[in-house]
Parts: sequence; structure tokens; C-alpha cells
Amino acid sequence: MIEFKSLSKQFGKSVVLDGIDLTIEKGEITVIIGPSGTGKSTLLRCVNFLEHPTAGEITVGDLTVDVNRASRAEILSLRRRTAFVFQNYALFANKTALENVAERLVVVDRWPKEKAYQRAQEILERIGLADKADAYPASMSGGQQQRVGIGRAMATGADVILFDEPTSSLDPEWVE
Repeated sequence: MIEFKSLSKQFGKSVVLDGIDLTIEKGEITVIIGPSGTGKSTLLRCVNFLEHPTAGEITVGDLTVDVNRASRAEILSLRRRTAFVFQNYALFANKTALENVAERLVVVDRWPKEKAYQRAQEILERIGLADKADAYPASMSGGQQQRVGIGRAMATGADVILFDEPTSSLDPEWVE
């Protein structure tokens, strides 16, 4: 499902990732642990080019990308296959939980609002937040905000969800 071959990332002269080789099979849940500043987030951000790797290959599903030759179309294809749950959840403060989950469906995927909101409501029900559909992030607990971030990732229909922080809110029943 995901494979790195000789993946490297440098920030200036600082080598953060040095020739990482890793294969994660479909259905596996893999946790990367280590002290702060050791490259865990950088590794995840390289999967979909939120950070541009310095060298190596990335495979997600049937798409393999040489990071030094990656075309814009290949990067977009990687991004469509992955969803990312950020450490701070990156919710839009001026949007409700329903709107946060539906945002990508409306803006990127160009779904009609009614259809996107219906799908978002289904996801909120699935993650136990149907009663928070009209709530703004500031009125939700950290755990609720985290679940909205997870719901937003689920809405993408991506093959892989990358979590940039451990989550106690992830219910195995949500994983398809």
C-alpha cells in the first residue's frame, strides 16, 4: 500500500531522513514513534509532498513516484490517494463541523453542496458527532475537534489516512 525506497529529506545541511526503506501492506496500521524532532512528521508529510523529499521513491497503491522527477500530475495523484490529519487538526474556525467535513468535497471535488453535506452528516454520525454538526471548533473539546479532523480525512475517500499525532479517538470500527 505504501513503500519508501531510499527516501531522504534535508533542510539545508540538516539531514532529517536518510535513505528510509519501508513497506506498509494494505490493512496494516503502522506507528512511528520517537522523540520530538526526529523526522516523524516530516516522513508523513513527504508521502503526499506536503514536504518535498530530497531523494528516493514513494509508492502509494499502484503509483510509484521518483521524487526527483515527480510531475505535478503525479503529486496530485499521490494527494488524492492519501488524507492527512494534522497535529492541530487544522479546522476552519469560521466553519461548523459539518462544513469542515464537507469543505473538500465542495471545493476540490466540486460536489453539489447538498450531496457533500449529506455525506458529511453520514460521517459525523459514524464518528459520534452528529449532534455537533452545527458547532464551531471553538465550542468543541480537543477530542471532538480531532474527530472532525478525522471525519474530514474520511470524506476524501483516500486509500490511506496519515495521522500526524497519536489518536485515542480512532475507533477501529471506522476503518474500512
